[in-house]
Amino acid sequence: MRKLLLFAIGLAAGLATWSVMARVAPDRAIAFAQGAERSTGPQYDSRGALLRPENFETWVFVGSSTGLTYEPGMKGSGAGEFHDVYIRPESYREFVRTGKFPEKTVLVLALYPPEDKVLPAKGGYFEGDLDGMAAAVKDHQHFAEGWAYFNFGKTPNLTTAAIANPKESCYACHVKHAADDNVFVQFYPILRPIMNARHPAQKQ
Repeated sequence: MRKLLLFAIGLAAGLATWSVMARVAPDRAIAFAQGAERSTGPQYDSRGALLRPENFETWVFVGSSTGLTYEPGMKGSGAGEFHDVYIRPESYREFVRTGKFPEKTVLVLALYPPEDKVLPAKGGYFEGDLDGMAAAVKDHQHFAEGWAYFNFGKTPNLTTAAIANPKESCYACHVKHAADDNVFVQFYPILRPIMNARHPAQKQ
């Protein structure tokens, strides 16, 4: 009888806890589900500006660098800023399948400052909070050159939409130096083996 009573009390407590969680969790669950259902393809406003991609953290992570700069004569000091790169999941699957970046490919560059001296760390660096964001898009329907590059600025003033950077800046650099179809695959360890297997002549 005592065991039965304890079981009943435990069951009641569990149901009460579940009831509280059921009132709190749906909002987050619904928001996540809506984000997952929303297309990860490039979205534009009425001006043709690219809307800042949402939920990019759930995309395929292809590589990270720290202190990497493309500007001649510039060398960073210390750890340098972390650059994390994510690709639209559908684009990644197509790249794996064919070795080509399909139309509507989107890559997001997320910037994080280096942090240290936080317990229990005794040395080294880790990524701080999001500091900036940029994106690359392959979309011949919207851009004559196919690829376009966007800068959403710095936190806390990230813009919700961005006009493509001038062709002579990012695009010109990518055309000249990208290992594969305007993408710096040479910097991304998740994409490099795929490129090397599909295009041996481009092996880095």
